[in-house]
Amino acid sequence: MMKNAFSIARKEFTDTITSKRLWLIAGIFLLFSIASTYSTSFGFMIGGQQAVRPMVQIASTIASTMAYMAPLLGIALAFDAISGERERGTLRILLSRPIYREDVINGKIISALAVIGLTIAVSSLASVSVSILLHKVAVTLDDVARICIFIVFSIVLSFAYYAFSLFISTFSNKSSHSLIISMGVWIFFAFILSIISSFVTIAVLGSPPTRAIAVFNRTRRGFGNFTSPGVPASELEEYLSYMRKAAEISSIIQAFSINYHYTQITDSLFGFATGPLGFGQRERTIASIPTVLSTRLIDIIVLIVFPIVFLVASYMVFTKRQEK
Repeated sequence: MMKNAFSIARKEFTDTITSKRLWLIAGIFLLFSIASTYSTSFGFMIGGQQAVRPMVQIASTIASTMAYMAPLLGIALAFDAISGERERGTLRILLSRPIYREDVINGKIISALAVIGLTIAVSSLASVSVSILLHKVAVTLDDVARICIFIVFSIVLSFAYYAFSLFISTFSNKSSHSLIISMGVWIFFAFILSIISSFVTIAVLGSPPTRAIAVFNRTRRGFGNFTSPGVPASELEEYLSYMRKAAEISSIIQAFSINYHYTQITDSLFGFATGPLGFGQRERTIASIPTVLSTRLIDIIVLIVFPIVFLVASYMVFTKRQEK
């Protein structure tokens, strides 16, 4: 059975890596990553600040870009994986051969996982390498480990969207329908849900205290320094208390988004304090990798379970549907 699946996977892999669609996405990601890392280092030079862990901060900007590009890669590979074959009439021809339906979907999944892994790994490492050459950044063994872990979770995020888009593609008769639904879900998770959380926060808590905002803006220095001599602690605490409550509400709502769980992991991995108690603060000491993985265990589980659920659903739909 797996022999046929690997044969299909080889053909799919060859077709995909030579497609303009893949190279376009990889090129856009590389350009955005380089631009964002350059702007980060330029900001430090303008501000006269020296980053304690420059490679980690540069990697965090790459992670921000990846949070948008990885889902698009997964969707681009999956939206027409089955529906495209169905539209062209090649699916019936393929299934008329002495192969199992499981071979077809297994072959596509194996190929997609290989392409996603290769694309994200090469693009991320290329972005990091260019950043090192441009900014002459020193890299430690811990930096390398964090980047490797980031690449792994980025592959999982992209594959999660692949699994969802594949599920939509299995019962869609037109690739355009599959693409619209998949992109709609991505837009909702990436943009709309955060807007909804903001509206809900204001509806529940009301607008933030005006006086506290003015004090906060006047006293903030650098990344998350919320204290300043001569400023009443009560006024700063009033603002921070509001934002902690707002972050709690936002985290509850955005927990429905797979993007949120990915961001929680990468933010912790690259030194951002996440969660309501660490709102907006940049940690002075970056948590160790084991600590990050243990504290973000729920996010990791969600990130892994999400694609498994939709892969199982894709198998069920594809193997039982009768092609006409």
